[in-house]
Amino acid sequence: MENRKSKSEPVAAVTLKSGILALDIATHTGYYSVHEGGIWNFTESIRRNNCKQHKDFRDTLMTFIQKYGIKQVIAEDINVNNFFSDMRKLSEFRGILLEVCDELDLPEPVFINVSTLKKWATGNGWATKQDMVEACRTKYNYFPRDDNEADAFLLFHYYTRKYKIN
Repeated sequence: MENRKSKSEPVAAVTLKSGILALDIATHTGYYSVHEGGIWNFTESIRRNNCKQHKDFRDTLMTFIQKYGIKQVIAEDINVNNFFSDMRKLSEFRGILLEVCDELDLPEPVFINVSTLKKWATGNGWATKQDMVEACRTKYNYFPRDDNEADAFLLFHYYTRKYKIN
């Protein structure tokens, strides 16, 4: 029987940090790459017809990936909690991310377990949002706008350190 590589292993073509985009997917999506980082707001509103959220998410991803030549996307995995609507929204966005990677002929995104990231960043797998923001500040002297950007920043550094990507 042939050994299969884990889907979480880096793609051979991704040897530079400049080819990686890290995402904390949500209505307020935190993103980070060496090119730029921040928060994308996909909140639905009456002014936006309440039906543009998914298209905006897709268009934003496509534009960013193509603009910076992204070769690998890293994202925080879906965390099952008591809020069904949150889980459903994250699943929808995750599906869009998979479709974007397919269309752009990128490898499947690498999804990182939430508790694994928290444990790596803070030493506590149950760390709070504020703990994650503090980890950015104290370990990296990086001052994220909120916990979404903090998670994306830490995902990027977790992945690049784990696979020794320059």
